[in-house]
Amino acid sequence: MNANSTKFSEKLHQAAAPLWQKSIHHPFITELASGKLPLATFRYYLTQDTKYLAAFEKLHERTAALLPQSQGALLLKLANGSGEDIQRSPMLQQLHLNPEEIQQAPIAPNNYAYITHMEHQLSIDPAAAVAGLLPCYWLYDEIADYWKNQTSPVPVYQAFFDSYQTVGFDTSTQQLIDLVNELAANNNETVKQQMMTAFLRSSSYELGFWQMAYTHQTWADLNN
Repeated sequence: MNANSTKFSEKLHQAAAPLWQKSIHHPFITELASGKLPLATFRYYLTQDTKYLAAFEKLHERTAALLPQSQGALLLKLANGSGEDIQRSPMLQQLHLNPEEIQQAPIAPNNYAYITHMEHQLSIDPAAAVAGLLPCYWLYDEIADYWKNQTSPVPVYQAFFDSYQTVGFDTSTQQLIDLVNELAANNNETVKQQMMTAFLRSSSYELGFWQMAYTHQTWADLNN
């Protein structure tokens, strides 16, 4: 296969591989799999991730409005059909995390920066905005696949891995990959570079999300 025939998504995947390997083997993930992660740390993660997913859904909607109708419709379908909020509901209940507590918790610095980064892509190009959304699907899909042969002894941790091993999530991930390839094929090299930058920065913020949760990051940490 020559360079011209390589799918753009494959170039993205190759470029992000070092970051993704760090995510797959981050202590937050390895301790989820082994069952050693403190429940308080997972509780912190779920609090921040619930905030993130609310913004993530809105980002789908805002990006969809900038795309041709068929492409925008796909993004709206993904926003409404990923089912992450449904999958997370039992986990939140098990850890006695209610909406009021989540709403009152301050958003963590990395979480805020990640969301702001993706909002910024909307002012650059719709294709870059779509590329910035993709790591949240694709990386989680790869993490679940990597750890599929190990069962966490903590049921709520195993539920986390299981939630990304569904046919529905695989399908959503592939649909977004296909959309990114379609957008890249219809754009020039400048936009493709913007897409690459957005994808890599999102991948970096994904890695930072694990670290943020692992250390229970606060705004005071930025002053140390």
